[in-house]
Amino acid sequence: MSVHYFSPGPASLPESVRNQIKEELLDTFGIGVSVMEISHRSKQYEQLNEETQAIARKVFQVPATHSILFSPGGAQQHFSVVPKHLSAPGEEIAYTDTGVWAHLACEEVFALPRKVHLVFDGRTNDYVSLGNPQDWDIPQNSKFIHLTVNNTVYGTEYPTIPTFGNIPLVLDMTSSLAARTDIPWESTALVYASAQKNFGIAGVSVIIMNNDLLEKSREITKHNHLGKAHSYHAIYDAKSALNTPPVFSIFAMNRMLNWIDHSGGTPAMEQWSLEKAKMIYSEIDAGLYIGRTHKNCRSRHNFVFKLPTEEQDNHFIAEAAKHNLLEIKGYRCVGGIRVSMYNGVCMESASVFAEFMRDYRKKYG
Repeated sequence: MSVHYFSPGPASLPESVRNQIKEELLDTFGIGVSVMEISHRSKQYEQLNEETQAIARKVFQVPATHSILFSPGGAQQHFSVVPKHLSAPGEEIAYTDTGVWAHLACEEVFALPRKVHLVFDGRTNDYVSLGNPQDWDIPQNSKFIHLTVNNTVYGTEYPTIPTFGNIPLVLDMTSSLAARTDIPWESTALVYASAQKNFGIAGVSVIIMNNDLLEKSREITKHNHLGKAHSYHAIYDAKSALNTPPVFSIFAMNRMLNWIDHSGGTPAMEQWSLEKAKMIYSEIDAGLYIGRTHKNCRSRHNFVFKLPTEEQDNHFIAEAAKHNLLEIKGYRCVGGIRVSMYNGVCMESASVFAEFMRDYRKKYG
C-alpha cells in the first residue's frame, strides 16, 4: 500500500524528483563526485547556482525589477533581518499578527528601535480570520507592511494578496511561493521563503528584493549593526556564495523547480492546490468535521479541523495511520487534525484522503 505523507514541512517531494536525486547523488556532475562534496567554488557548482537562479526566476515569475538571493537556513532568521534592510531606527513600519509565525516575526521586530504599528491582531479572534485589510489603520509614511500570506498552523490564507497604495509589501511566502500567481510585484519590496514546503528541502531560503531598495539598503544597513553574513547586498554581490552555501539543498531546489516548470509552472501548481483544497473542504463541510477558520480565508495548503471530541480526533488519526495516511496531527497549540498538501503532494493522495474522510464520516458520524 502506498504511503501518503501530509507533513506541514519539510513536505513531500514528488516521487520522480526523489528518484532523480537518488540516481544523481553519487556522481552528480559526471566527474565521479557527489553534490554533497563538490566545492562551492567549482565550475560545476557555479553552473548549478546560475541555472537555479534562472529557473527560480521563471517559476516564481519574478520580473527584472527584483533580484533573487539564496541564503542558508530557514525563513525565521529573516524576521529581524528584513526590517534592518528596509527601515532605519525610529522609522515607522506596519505588521500583522495572523498566526504562530507572524507572531514570532512581530516579537522580533518589537525588540528593534522602530515605531511598529500592529495593524491587525489575530489573537483577538483566536486566529480564525484575517480581518478586512481595507479597514486597517496603516500610517501612510510606513516604510513597509509585513504580511504572512499563508498561516500553516491555523489554516488561514489571504484569498488575494492585498495592496495598500504606496506602502510597500513585505511577504513571508514560505508556504505560498511557487503556488500562487497573484504576487503584486509592482507593490512588493521583498518576498522571503524557505524551500522545504513547495519547492525543495530544508536548508535554504530565498529572498526576492526590489533592485532599487536592495541598492538603498547598502546605506541603511550601516546604521543597523548588521553582520555581513546577513547583509542582502553582500549576498547579492557574492552571487549567493558569500560563504559556503547549502549546496545539496540548492541542488534539490533546482530539481524541484525544474519539475514544477515541466509540470506547467506555478499556474499549474496553483490550480492543483485549489482542486485539492476543494476535495478536502467538501468533506469537512459535509458533516462530523468542524473546520477551524472562517470560510473566506481558508488555506489552500493546510486543512485544520477537528471532530466533536479529542478522543475522536485521536481515533481518526489512528485509523488514518492504518491506511498509510501519515503526519496529520494538529499543531501542539491547536490540537485536532492538520492535513498539509503542498506542491509535492499528488492529486491521488488528496483523493485518497478525501475518500477516507468520507468513509470515516459514514461509519462513525
